[in-house]
Amino acid sequence: MQIMIDGVQYTPLVELETDNKYEAALNVRFYCDAADDEISIRDYLFMLLDKLWDTKESFSGRRPFGNSDWEYDLFSPLVHGGFISGDIDEYGDVSYLDYQEAYLFVSKLIKVAIYGDRE
Repeated sequence: MQIMIDGVQYTPLVELETDNKYEAALNVRFYCDAADDEISIRDYLFMLLDKLWDTKESFSGRRPFGNSDWEYDLFSPLVHGGFISGDIDEYGDVSYLDYQEAYLFVSKLIKVAIYGDRE
């Protein structure tokens, strides 16, 4: 398909493959207090980077969205989705987490969100 607008050729968007575990994880939706709504993990990572860019040296790595343990905003849906190892308690919260695996997985998600999956 060829798309021309005012003499400029555009490439149509291609649907992402959902069989890629990182792309699938980035599309996981969860309720987030920072957005007061359900968002994707990709949206959350964007909000985090946008907050850093907007607040500059005032960025709080400890409480970027006003609460501590904000990493669990991502860890919880990743454990629920089976992307990282962990246990969920009777309230639906993460009770055990392999921190090393979780941090490495989220680090990879950040790279995939920006650059795509280049293994």
